[in-house]
Amino acid sequence: MKISKFLSILEEKAPLYLSKACIDRGDHDNSGIILKASDEVNKVLFTLDLSMDAVEEAIKNKCDCIVTHHPAIYYPISSLSIDNQTCALLSCAKNGISVISMHLNLDMAKDGIDDSLATALGGKNLTVVEDIYNGLGYGKEFTVDDTFSSFIENAKSVLRVKNYFTYGNLNDKIKKVVSFCGGGSSSALKYLGDADVIVTTDMPHHVIKEVLERGQKLLLITHYASEFYGFTKFYDYAKTFIPAVIFDDEKFL
Repeated sequence: MKISKFLSILEEKAPLYLSKACIDRGDHDNSGIILKASDEVNKVLFTLDLSMDAVEEAIKNKCDCIVTHHPAIYYPISSLSIDNQTCALLSCAKNGISVISMHLNLDMAKDGIDDSLATALGGKNLTVVEDIYNGLGYGKEFTVDDTFSSFIENAKSVLRVKNYFTYGNLNDKIKKVVSFCGGGSSSALKYLGDADVIVTTDMPHHVIKEVLERGQKLLLITHYASEFYGFTKFYDYAKTFIPAVIFDDEKFL
């Protein structure tokens, strides 16, 4: 199909105006068509990041388009080279592979990555922490009835978590959880709710200190694990419209 048609299908789940809403409030993003190597799309590889491993997988599977979560170009670049982080993008151009990135719009979309993280953790009746656009936003608050240790074991199983940190008594009962996909440390610092547990990634020491001083527990998982579960749901949706494969880079779990 035409790449414009394919993008419109992706936008049915994760409209780009959600990315613009994030940018308008001061966030940075670069979602949409990053590299248009052709007007046509025949087979697509889905990957969280545009790595050389992902590009090689796309070539092996004869894909002419790659859909990433993290923007293939995040900040302006002045050159393309095989010697720096643009090598994967340059390889896509050389091999006629278009690249589409769906980032903050997919994070905050209904049933997007942020929602998917919360539901994977056992959340129901989710409440949005930061309403960014008409009830859609970032961070989800929900209730559970569990011990902290059992909650962690469920998260490890469903999200396939291999590397993680916990802070707090594992035997304590927990009732309320708030989760932030991706790099949610700044949002966790702003969160003033009464959640027993905060689940997110990439949290620096000063934020950990602040959260623990509030008396809240922490489950810190990898950035990859917090997003890949939801990204596979996006892949499952897209593959009903066009042949697609997904690249799972397990070393980041």
